[in-house]
Amino acid sequence: MKLWTSPWVFCLVILLLCFGSECGTVQRKGRSKRELVRIREAKATIPGACATRLPRGKRSLPGLERRVLPHRRRSAQAVENSSDRGKSVYFTGRGDQLRLKPGVEIPRGNFTLEMWIKPEGGQRSPTVIAGLYDKCFYASSDRGWLLGIEAVSEHGNRDPRFFFSLKTDRAHKVTSIHSNARYVPNQWAHVAVTYDGVYMKLFVNGAQVGVSREQSGDVFSHLTKKCKVLMIGGNALNHNYRGAVERVGLWRQARGQRQIIRDMQGHEDPQDLPQLVIRETFEHPGRKWLTVKDGSFPQPEQGGGWRVGFQGLGGGIGNSEGLLDTMLEPPPCGQTICDNIEVIKNYNNLWNFRRPKKVRYRVINIWDDTRTRPTVTDHQISLQHQQLNDAFSPYNITWELSIYNVTNSSLRNRLILANCDISKVGDDVCDPECNHPLTGYDAGDCMSGHRNRCPESKQGNGVCDPECNCENFSYDLGDCCNPNITDVTKTCFNRSSPYK
Repeated sequence: MKLWTSPWVFCLVILLLCFGSECGTVQRKGRSKRELVRIREAKATIPGACATRLPRGKRSLPGLERRVLPHRRRSAQAVENSSDRGKSVYFTGRGDQLRLKPGVEIPRGNFTLEMWIKPEGGQRSPTVIAGLYDKCFYASSDRGWLLGIEAVSEHGNRDPRFFFSLKTDRAHKVTSIHSNARYVPNQWAHVAVTYDGVYMKLFVNGAQVGVSREQSGDVFSHLTKKCKVLMIGGNALNHNYRGAVERVGLWRQARGQRQIIRDMQGHEDPQDLPQLVIRETFEHPGRKWLTVKDGSFPQPEQGGGWRVGFQGLGGGIGNSEGLLDTMLEPPPCGQTICDNIEVIKNYNNLWNFRRPKKVRYRVINIWDDTRTRPTVTDHQISLQHQQLNDAFSPYNITWELSIYNVTNSSLRNRLILANCDISKVGDDVCDPECNHPLTGYDAGDCMSGHRNRCPESKQGNGVCDPECNCENFSYDLGDCCNPNITDVTKTCFNRSSPYK
């Protein structure tokens, strides 16, 4: 066998190297050294989700395609081809809540409500996104059902979560279920509530997060259907919602989780259409909805409502204009921005962060008409002002006080409690912010065993007895709301009484 000479072997090696560069090295040459340095620097400077977790932040780079396969996203392809894609509207929380026209028959038994929402932060508790109300029975404002946002913490508005509450016409008390985590402000979320006559369920982004079977039977009877009003964006008590809403659906059946997920992804089943009561896309809201008195229709959201959102696990990213934003962000390490290490370093190193600051505040002091009996005395105001300055002076913060005096005997005799909404007093639920002796411990709701503590001899005896001042005993058979017997400004908690 004849061997190849060395020049031929040398040429073969050169040829293999050329082909190898085509497969593996040409792409590397497509980037300049300066670009590679810039990407390397970007990898080193991108902050992670937490100041102590920089490796997590290095998983993605600006300008490169982000891979989010673990996140379920709403598919826009089915919706893009649909004529009822609709648009989102923005509720300001100031008189733009809507109520359904009387011509639409509201389900009185099984039902499902679904919608896409993007709530803003700082909502009051509770905030009503949608609800069914009884406009004929004012003595009990909780008949029907509600979908909204409510703080589950006892400390003010902390830990706000989605909630679903229901009270049938035959039930003695309302039942509420909450989501398992607080909502994320300014992020799109798909929420759904169902009731099948036994189970009430709450779904967030397709996941079942709450269930209860404390209620049973129809929500209301056919005799009271003319009294029922469906509203979105708030209620008659101004527990109004701030944020965007899109694609509202109401069915006369309790839909299953698979059906909810399929609808969330934009796929409609023709077999479900006979059970569909409303599919509101807000193209022409005036056809089915009415505004409240002196109110207005919510305006289309600026910039359009369809953002990056849910897709199937096997789907691509798609067009960002055809999707809704429900990105799941990693939680921060601390509770506030002041827990961030970089912020703390800057505060210690930059002198302008520590320069003296002045905070102005006003004390509104209410007197009676004869300018006596102030709510707080001058000595109390001065003492509080001194304590504030002593506490904040180490942080270069001083307080500037101004006092505004109001002379009004009627207002002076009124009971004012911070964070205790008047609708929460005596609603069969112990609200911690209303658990105060001056409210009769939430009109008896916060008194353990209060249902059995009012003897019959004290009911309607011409004296307002605190242990009888609750709805179960008709507020001492009316004694606690009788101005001829007691000071009704301090004892009347009956929602239907004009003296409350």
